[in-house]
Amino acid sequence: MALDDEKALSLVTAKRDALLQQVRTLQISTSSDSGDNIEWGVAPYIRRNNVFYIYVSELGGHVRFMLDKRPVLFSIIEDEIVATNIWARIRLKFTAEVSEIKRGGAEFNTLCDEIASHHGPVMTVIREFSDFHLFAINPKKGVIVTGFGSAFNVIGNDFRLESRLSSNG
Repeated sequence: MALDDEKALSLVTAKRDALLQQVRTLQISTSSDSGDNIEWGVAPYIRRNNVFYIYVSELGGHVRFMLDKRPVLFSIIEDEIVATNIWARIRLKFTAEVSEIKRGGAEFNTLCDEIASHHGPVMTVIREFSDFHLFAINPKKGVIVTGFGSAFNVIGNDFRLESRLSSNG
């Protein structure tokens, strides 16, 4: 590997890690089987052992589709206030294996406590709302864009850089 390639990979890795550390919400896109009803939402998350956890209400169509096991696309996007260039915001999109963590167990309680600790006291209010569901999101594959001409396929829940994307085919 050339020195320039190593520098580029190191820079992309640093940007990926900073994005995952700084951003506090996931964007969620999904649709009906026919694709005629597209739903979108956003949710605060915590990340433990490379798995994301969200606590969301089924009043959101995207959550109902998640409960129905529809395919979902997740994304994490650099805040435009801190972006160096609004046209080239750092962004990560990925597919994942999604599973619901049922109420009443130790895992549910521990994760809800962590969400409250990380995102504030609203969690103590919504924790008992029966329309809310706790999901584990285990990333499988995706793409990270870190600037103009800098996009990579990523794989696994650690978003390991797999290959550089090129517009040349």
